Amino acid sequence: MNELIFNKNDYLEFRNWLNLNLEGLTWQGRFKKEFESFWDTFFEENLTLKTLMIRFEYAYSQVRIGALSSWFLWLRDRFLNYIFIFKNKSIGQLADEAEMSPSLVATILRGFLLDEYPHLDQYFSQVFQVGNILSPNLATSFNKIKLDINIQSPTSGSREEEIMPSMEVTLFDEWGFFLKKMKADFSSKVFDLSKIKERSTFLKQVKVIQDVTVLLLLFTLTILGVRQGNVWYERHLANKVSIYEPQFSWLNKSGVFKAAENKPAQEFKLDFDGIKDISKSEEINEFFDPEKYEEESEVTLTNFENIPRDFTKADKEASQYEGDAENPNGYRETRGGTTKIYRLMMTSTNTYLTRDQINELVKKYGAEPVGDSKPGNDVPGGVYFNIQIPRAEFKDFMSDVMKVNQGKLFESNTSNVKNVPGKTRVFIMVKSI
Repeated sequence: MNELIFNKNDYLEFRNWLNLNLEGLTWQGRFKKEFESFWDTFFEENLTLKTLMIRFEYAYSQVRIGALSSWFLWLRDRFLNYIFIFKNKSIGQLADEAEMSPSLVATILRGFLLDEYPHLDQYFSQVFQVGNILSPNLATSFNKIKLDINIQSPTSGSREEEIMPSMEVTLFDEWGFFLKKMKADFSSKVFDLSKIKERSTFLKQVKVIQDVTVLLLLFTLTILGVRQGNVWYERHLANKVSIYEPQFSWLNKSGVFKAAENKPAQEFKLDFDGIKDISKSEEINEFFDPEKYEEESEVTLTNFENIPRDFTKADKEASQYEGDAENPNGYRETRGGTTKIYRLMMTSTNTYLTRDQINELVKKYGAEPVGDSKPGNDVPGGVYFNIQIPRAEFKDFMSDVMKVNQGKLFESNTSNVKNVPGKTRVFIMVKSI
């Protein structure tokens, strides 16, 4: 059978079947132009399935944020299911044209159809079992499945509760950088994904070397600075030390004294026994007797006005610049809302346990989901939270969330977008490792 070549009508049918939520993807339409530019550049006319799979691999490898990587992986899997269902391609033909492992292709198709028809678990597990290239299930097509169990083609490539069709991908700062780089790479006469990956890896290594070099330089400068500071301070203290000599102002200088006679110096030898005798003398022992000399008294603090009343509450006392005193939390409520959005990227070996722990904190601090999304939705590679939390509870909430697993927190300022007054927008992506 001839190799598939896709045109704009194919892409349009795929997009309609996928049922994307453009309002969610483009942040209420504010970034619709950027998303349409991505779609037209990525899904170019007259491309083969192999070329499109290379482009999906390029997109997946070039982004660093886990949510974007999951979105591109989801889009690739849905495209393979679209071809399998509507282009009458078998598992083996689909794997050959995409140059992918037949077992991987079978797993992707099985996962989608199981979500659509969960009661046919045993049947799909049988027909999509592909262990090697000689497996008879490689000839399985969707037309054959329809004849076997009398089912209809899924009317939509996404479910109502899915987060991916409406994920705010255009809101990430990295989306703009990726779009610009993708246009430059795809417009090149020679597009070689392996060379692009090597270049990206090399640039990452160079950046790591630069970071290490900067850290070593700062460490060296710090050591030299401390050393030179100690030398300077030592000299400073030495200059401050004064030696006082006794002034004999009472001495009678009117008398005449006989000049000293110049006599040859006599040699004086003292053996070890003599030194021991001197150390046993009463004068020496009396001088070093600690009971005859008092110790210096310690310095006592007499003024406590500048010391905080309670060290545990010293940084929580509201000042006159933090709003009305009637506010028990000491926070100012804004009427216009803020443009700050926080993203927490977290990894976990047990994403479902982590999701349950975070959901407990969501209930504890009164966080609310944004739109129709549910906190802790399953996404490819992990779980995803899109919530807003009262600003007064934000610090404590994030502190408790960071105790669940290690993560990295990002802060972004969006343009022309404001949060609900008195609340803060938080995205949490828990990636499974």
